[in-house]
Amino acid sequence: MAPYEYGFLPQGEEDSIHNVARLLSVEARPFQRLTSRLLKPDSLINSPPTSLPTPPPDASAADEAAAAAEAEREKQAARRKLWEEEMLFDFSTFESSIVRMQLIHNSNQTERERYAKEKTRILDTAQAIRDNTVELRVQLEEARKTLALRKTYDELADIITNKEKLRPREDQHAALEKLNSEIEELQEEGRECSVSRDRKREQFGKIMEESRQMLKLIRDEKEEAGRKEGMDSSDDVDDGEGSVIRSAVGTPRPDTGGATPMHGTQEGERGDMLAVPRTRLAPLSQESSRAPSPSRSQQDTEMAESGRNSGDTRVSDESEMEEGEEEEDIGPVDQMDVS
Repeated sequence: MAPYEYGFLPQGEEDSIHNVARLLSVEARPFQRLTSRLLKPDSLINSPPTSLPTPPPDASAADEAAAAAEAEREKQAARRKLWEEEMLFDFSTFESSIVRMQLIHNSNQTERERYAKEKTRILDTAQAIRDNTVELRVQLEEARKTLALRKTYDELADIITNKEKLRPREDQHAALEKLNSEIEELQEEGRECSVSRDRKREQFGKIMEESRQMLKLIRDEKEEAGRKEGMDSSDDVDDGEGSVIRSAVGTPRPDTGGATPMHGTQEGERGDMLAVPRTRLAPLSQESSRAPSPSRSQQDTEMAESGRNSGDTRVSDESEMEEGEEEEDIGPVDQMDVS
């Protein structure tokens, strides 16, 4: 239902409601009686009293005329007195009517002022109601959105809680506590692994340094052995026997049953001479095996990376070793346990 808009009346219509000229019959009657008594042609105001006539010469006639004039005078006096009383009553009525109209006018003026104040108050109240209505509409829209959102949440909650696969809240809390404890244990284990990894990395560096020193020592021993063999071969050449011995290498002999002797026998004996004693590697391997190895895969990965770096160093060392020993083979050497 659309609200009606009540506008203000024009000023003329509003004044006509409170027009004083619109007199009632009770108010207009005293005025009309006064005007009719005063303005009529036969009014006593328009007819002055008649004067006494001249007395006739006859005494009897004069007495009769005087008596008639006296009677007429008394009659006019009575009429005037009655008219005067009636006019006094009419004026008093007219005065009371004027007083009544003045009171009504004053009352109307007071009511107009009160109506103006009431009008201002009502307009302010109406404006406040309009503003409040706008605010309430905004709140209503927000409440509707909140209600729709809550209904959606309720539907989702019903869907979730009605599933049979869901476990109770206590079990969920227990599982969360268990997961938190496992996470803390894993974090602690990770810290221990990092500490052990650093320790193993340091030990591995020490092992690699010892390995480089041993390789250097082996290379020096091989060079010294090569120099000794060179000196022996020079002595054999001087005696005329060195060529025969070198030519006899690999030649089948009758006492060997016709089998070709392997060149590796001499190299095996030479490798046994140049082999690194295991007692020198035992303390290092024992130190490396003291620390716990919680994560084998991480250790293998780090060892593999370190092995690549050390492998490059070994290749360079072996290439240096092979430069002076192109014709000689190195015998089998015991492999270090760096794991």
